[in-house]
Amino acid sequence: MTSTTTLWKPKLHFDTAANPGHVTFDDGKKLRQNVPWLHYVNARWDYDEPEVIKIKIGEWVVVMNGQNLGPLYLAIEERTLVRVRAQPDLADDKKSELDTFVTSLRFTELPSGGMGAKGRKQIELDLGG
Repeated sequence: MTSTTTLWKPKLHFDTAANPGHVTFDDGKKLRQNVPWLHYVNARWDYDEPEVIKIKIGEWVVVMNGQNLGPLYLAIEERTLVRVRAQPDLADDKKSELDTFVTSLRFTELPSGGMGAKGRKQIELDLGG
């Protein structure tokens, strides 16, 4: 007896485009935030926390929890991400276990004087002069 395996390409539950001017983050509950890519600072994806991506953009740190986040991180690196929406229902869907999706998305406002061009402070160096 042989078992038949159906192979399909994993679905990416986010949208990309060539050279988008902005990216939209949607927590699926109460806030959808659109931010210009011009305000991108950095993204972080730790090896010991593969289900979490943190991105600093504009006045926000956006923390995204999800599954199979490699393609999403690549879209951030290449600045092709246009929109991503949290979809917690997919976490329990066996058909989606190979897909890339965000289960929760949290916005944290950067403290004033934090990252960003307007918030940068000049650093004084003691040059012994």
